[in-house]
Amino acid sequence: MAPRHSAWHDSTLDDVRPYTITGGRTRPKYELQLTSLLSTGTASGLADIGPDAEALRLLCAGAPRSVAELAGMRSQLVQVTKILICDLLDLGVLVMAAPTSVAPYEDTHLLEAVVAGLRRL
Repeated sequence: MAPRHSAWHDSTLDDVRPYTITGGRTRPKYELQLTSLLSTGTASGLADIGPDAEALRLLCAGAPRSVAELAGMRSQLVQVTKILICDLLDLGVLVMAAPTSVAPYEDTHLLEAVVAGLRRL
């Protein structure tokens, strides 16, 4: 997209690009949170997924990325990013990254101090 200060920029087309990227879809197929982590899958034959979807795939190739991170890195609306991610999930190009397990928190004194502080508020 041309910069807003450019003579080539047409502000009337701002809403058209997201519509064309998603093929007119406005809702993602899956429930994705902003913190949902995605990584590359094992899809063997990549169909023509388009440049925007390919960019998302490449961003997830190095390390798992969150939906919010991907949208921010692409300067793209979160809803548009979610729809593209759903397409890539269907193709096996991306997969939901399994969350790492967290050891139980053992320091009860700190937790009790936090609770006491919240009660004082």
